[in-house]
Amino acid sequence: MPLKISPVKGFIISIPCSLLIKPTNKLPINTTIDPFKNDSLDKHFGEAIWSSIGSGVKMKAVDILAEVQTTELTDVIEIWQEAFEWTYYEQVLSGIKLKKSEAEHLNTTKKSFQALLCIDDRECSFRRYIEQLDHHAETFGTPGFFGVEFYFQPSGAKNKTKLCPAPVTPAFLIKEKASKNQPEKDIFYHKHANSLVRGWLVSQALGFWAALKLAGTVLKPSENAANANAAKHMHADSELSVFNKAQETHDGLQIGFSILQATDRMEALLKSIGLIHYFADVVYIIGHGASSANNPHYSAYDCGACCGRPGSVNARVAAQMLNNQELRNELSKRGISIPEQTQFVGALHDTTRDAIYYYDVHLLNKKNKIQHDNSNQVFNKALDLNARERSRRLESINSNRSAEKIHQDVIKRSISLFEPRPELNHATNTLCIVGRRNLSDHLFLDRRSFMNSYDYKIDPEGKYLFGILKAVAPVCGGINLEYFFSRVDKQKLGAGSKLPHNVMGLIGVANGYDGDLRPGLPFQMTEMHDPLRLLVIVEHFPD
Repeated sequence: MPLKISPVKGFIISIPCSLLIKPTNKLPINTTIDPFKNDSLDKHFGEAIWSSIGSGVKMKAVDILAEVQTTELTDVIEIWQEAFEWTYYEQVLSGIKLKKSEAEHLNTTKKSFQALLCIDDRECSFRRYIEQLDHHAETFGTPGFFGVEFYFQPSGAKNKTKLCPAPVTPAFLIKEKASKNQPEKDIFYHKHANSLVRGWLVSQALGFWAALKLAGTVLKPSENAANANAAKHMHADSELSVFNKAQETHDGLQIGFSILQATDRMEALLKSIGLIHYFADVVYIIGHGASSANNPHYSAYDCGACCGRPGSVNARVAAQMLNNQELRNELSKRGISIPEQTQFVGALHDTTRDAIYYYDVHLLNKKNKIQHDNSNQVFNKALDLNARERSRRLESINSNRSAEKIHQDVIKRSISLFEPRPELNHATNTLCIVGRRNLSDHLFLDRRSFMNSYDYKIDPEGKYLFGILKAVAPVCGGINLEYFFSRVDKQKLGAGSKLPHNVMGLIGVANGYDGDLRPGLPFQMTEMHDPLRLLVIVEHFPD
């Protein structure tokens, strides 16, 4: 069975006009419509079409896709770039060639547990350690919204947020019902501080103590209300309106999914990754997010498939769908029989802290609860080892210490106000593998690979492959080029240093009080990145 291997050779630059100027229902001819959506603006002005700032510019734009005149210098640079890239590509392809003979062997051994994780390259090493620590564990990679597209309205929130890829417009709303535990409050962060009179009074009354607290936080980092905490995106003990039981709607959106709608999505999810039989008793669906302090770019560390937000809600929704007996009966009619003893558990992997949080564990039966306790030990040990591997590129951490101590240092980085690099996000990404796990399991890919599980035998006509590649090419390729250009020109194509960045209008960052929005990524996210174009490896017959 041949492997179709082809690196992405072309560069495509997209420069969005994200600075929007006014809502309008009638636009001039040839006006560019920006697809940008802002929840707060839509809430205030209503659903409106926004004209882009470029619509008012009279100067003719430079054609960035025009043919570049080649010279001897550009020829030399091209040769150097390709040689640089293939020094890595050849190592990867040689490793996969050695593994290819093993890939034909179908392993039907009973699994201790299975885990579905995002294709994100930061999960690459985490999956490797899970499988090394428990040889009977099995992991899968799939886009981190897990095939369920919806808006999410947290308990007590006025606005809803999108939890699916940006180009998708959901027709569904998942509402979070009140949690027993109320969110923590901090007297130093109060809405009254935003008004003129009350703001002055609050500043006079609490300003001195706030300064003392700030000094204490700098000297001894600790969790506070200003930190971006991925685990607080959803209450662990809250209820979600996953299923539409009474044909309820809200703002034109259907609240929850019908059984058939949920079945369609879970069938597509399981068949696309090749998990249609040999289910373990406990199957984890693990989204990912990131926690950090004093970081205007923190949403870039969350899940891109969840529109730059943590994937905890999606993971929990997918797990609740697959635990529904009526949905399982429908799946059985479509050739996917999930054993009665199999239970799904939603979870969140905090990639900055290397921590894992579980949801609805209390619903596990007695036998599966024991298995969960064993699986949790594997996860925790894998997270320690993962933190140690990450620490190689973090200057402030001594990587020669034990994995447990290094992990504690990594956690401290996520709550340190003075730490501009809580993690390196997608830095060094240069590879995407679409195929079965035994093509690459136990290969050391150095945390550089996006990995999407796919079994060509289940999909001989490439129906599910087409859907996978429609996401892989723009998402993974886009991430790769974002890092590529921000690395090769950190000032013009990148965002320079993140230290003076301020968030402007919730749509971008600027240096201090400057009005110009910065494109690209700051060099604190790209300085470790090797500018290699994405190599996409797809396992299927070439035709």
